[in-house]
Amino acid sequence: TPLNKRATHAILSQLSSPPNILTLSRIFATPYLSYLLISHHDKSVATSSSATVGVSKTAADVSSPIAADVAVDTATAADLSIITTNLDLSSTPVIALSLFLLLGFTDFLDGYIARTYPSTATVIGTYLDPFADKFLISIMSLTLCYTGSLPGMLVGLWVARDVGIVGSVYWLVKRETVRKQSSKNQNDDDDDNSNMAVMDPQNTPLKVQASFTSKVNTVLQIGLIAMGIAGEVPSINIPPELMTSLIWITAGTTIGSSLGYLDGSALKKSGNK
Repeated sequence: TPLNKRATHAILSQLSSPPNILTLSRIFATPYLSYLLISHHDKSVATSSSATVGVSKTAADVSSPIAADVAVDTATAADLSIITTNLDLSSTPVIALSLFLLLGFTDFLDGYIARTYPSTATVIGTYLDPFADKFLISIMSLTLCYTGSLPGMLVGLWVARDVGIVGSVYWLVKRETVRKQSSKNQNDDDDDNSNMAVMDPQNTPLKVQASFTSKVNTVLQIGLIAMGIAGEVPSINIPPELMTSLIWITAGTTIGSSLGYLDGSALKKSGNK
């Protein structure tokens, strides 16, 4: 079974460590960040459509000096609205970009705390942290694909990689856990594996250790997503050439970084007996 009572208790106990709390905050904040960008995009599309209809109607109705003055006032108000939006630091894209950068910082911070204070490092954290990264990147890339900031082919590659990694890691951990438990039962003259938990951080023989290529890929993905969100801020201009170059680079690192997970080389002994 994936979990049993002992495994559940161990997971809940390890989740209370500071690095894992930071990781969980990243997971829980991701849907809200996606909501901010999607709602802003839908509102912008609706506003743009309404403005286009309004301008067309005003142009058709300008048949007198009074109507012309109204049209000028309408255009001026629209220009002022755009300027105000460009300078508004509380606008949705600015808030979304700030929140995303904060979540990216927690990715560094939880690892730093775990390395600096080894007592806070946990086996469950080696699985939870990369899962949080994949959850954040997958949700945000799908969101930016919806808003038109990222190409669908790249997003499909990212999501397919992450789904494949999660599936392969679970299968490899399950296989090694079964092998370990079977060996232990033979020594104890007990062949019952029915109550064995695959994801038991106190028993799981393997932990995830990301490769250098995988870490570089995550940084590039976060950077590309940050630029995609920044492109929604009216006062920020992202060069298309930079976006295109980074898209191709991350496509390459995404494929290259997958190999360590698929062949099991990213899984190391956890130290559990």
